[in-house]
Amino acid sequence: MSDTVGAIAAALHADAEAMRVVSLNVANAQTPAYRREIPVARVDYSDAAGSLKPPTLATVVDSRAGTLQGTAQPLDLAIEGKGFFVVSTARGEVLTRRGDFRLDADGRVVTQSGDPVLGTGGAIVVADQRPSVALDGTVRAGDAVVDRLRIVQVESEATLTPAGNGTYTLPEGVEAIDSPGARVRQGFLETSNVESVNETVQMMDVMRRLEMAQRFMRGYDSMMEQAITTLGRP
Repeated sequence: MSDTVGAIAAALHADAEAMRVVSLNVANAQTPAYRREIPVARVDYSDAAGSLKPPTLATVVDSRAGTLQGTAQPLDLAIEGKGFFVVSTARGEVLTRRGDFRLDADGRVVTQSGDPVLGTGGAIVVADQRPSVALDGTVRAGDAVVDRLRIVQVESEATLTPAGNGTYTLPEGVEAIDSPGARVRQGFLETSNVESVNETVQMMDVMRRLEMAQRFMRGYDSMMEQAITTLGRP
């Protein structure tokens, strides 16, 4: 494969991945506390002479918070300020801002996927269908204190890795720390920070780039075919 074809193929792959990311953002525009992903093209130099490698695509998480919307549901929780809830999953602890929680059959506070939401003492178990949650994350069933939600933060939210269902994992070597400044609002949910109009504009821009690259590839293929035919004549 020639350098030209390889560069075009790499650009097509990067644009296809950008389309996937933007489409994912649009699909999650109504998902509580969803943080949009931003596709970022990276160009590396292959050697000291300055030769360029084909572009690759990476993504970063947009750390802007959504707005809070009231729901009056006792297990709908939103975080004001920086911070994430901590959730226990089969693959380890993950972070999330998505607070549309529920109680499972064992009385544990869990995510919509059934993963336990963690407090300072582990999984939070309440016997009350309408527990109260204070601004500092303290969970009460009636007058009894059950536990306090673990709220943590990271130095740079842009480095978080999306793990599905509005959850994130930390990069290797990075640790989360307690977030004392965060406040928990009971009966509220944070909205997605996706702006559908902007994402649609980005999608159209990526589609135009894909179409241009495809036309260039067809033209290059036709040119090579003609060259081979001409050179092959006696």
